[in-house]
Amino acid sequence: MAWKVGCGDQIRFWQDNWVDEGCNLQQKYHPLFLISRQQNLPISKMGKFYQNLWSWDLKWRRNLFDHENELAIAFMDDISAISIQYQVQDSMSWKAEPNGLYSTKSAYRLLMSSASPVPQRSLFQNLWKLKIPPRAGVFSWRLLLDRLPTRANLLRRNVPIQDSLCPLCGGHQEEAGHLFFHCNLTRGLWGESMKWIQAIGALSNDPASHFTQFCNGFGAGRKHSKVCGWWIALTITIWRHRNSLLFKGIPFDPHKVMDEALFLAWSWQKAREKGFHTQFNHWSSNLSEYFG
Repeated sequence: MAWKVGCGDQIRFWQDNWVDEGCNLQQKYHPLFLISRQQNLPISKMGKFYQNLWSWDLKWRRNLFDHENELAIAFMDDISAISIQYQVQDSMSWKAEPNGLYSTKSAYRLLMSSASPVPQRSLFQNLWKLKIPPRAGVFSWRLLLDRLPTRANLLRRNVPIQDSLCPLCGGHQEEAGHLFFHCNLTRGLWGESMKWIQAIGALSNDPASHFTQFCNGFGAGRKHSKVCGWWIALTITIWRHRNSLLFKGIPFDPHKVMDEALFLAWSWQKAREKGFHTQFNHWSSNLSEYFG
């Protein structure tokens, strides 16, 4: 269902999805929500009509800081793109039908074509078979289910936080897919990894799909467990360094992340294979031979 805005007296300005279908304004512009003096008002109370033309009247607890200007411009562009109509009632429409009316047929079709598949049981069966420390397995399980406390997940759980943006780049909401795979500071780590396994192609944004694609699509065969181990070693190291940045103020350095992840993968390999005696320096200098 989606809101069709009329006069705005039934739609909550911050909490309801009336601008962006993916999230509400409170989630998308959380820093601005925190300083708003109109947090619980409907759209109709956020402005007024003058000669049948709508004008926004937004009230803030303080003046905006310089670094908030770009966010405020995007915010105003979003809300100004929706026309507020005098004496027209707000309504809800069923998006799966062109006429906006619900039908069982369209609901069934929508469910069958869902773009968010639940990870298959075999995915987790393969995960628990890997010879990695239990803590690493639990971390991966949480990541594949998107249950890590990223800022986006904290917002969905109604946990009050000051900033929802990625702490690494500050340019995107911190969701698991962005943080681990597509942030400017982590994307290159996967590009380098794909060279070792001699793979070319785009990787998914969804953690479970990314794991399946990277480990099964590219790394299938006798090196499968090694490729899976590397995926887990890299993601867990990214998360550790992200936490070090947040809670200790240590800058996120992709080079240090890569070095620590490599040492972690090597130590797991050394612990699980009795005949493995390769020194780390030699091992890390021949990654294509090890993974490819």
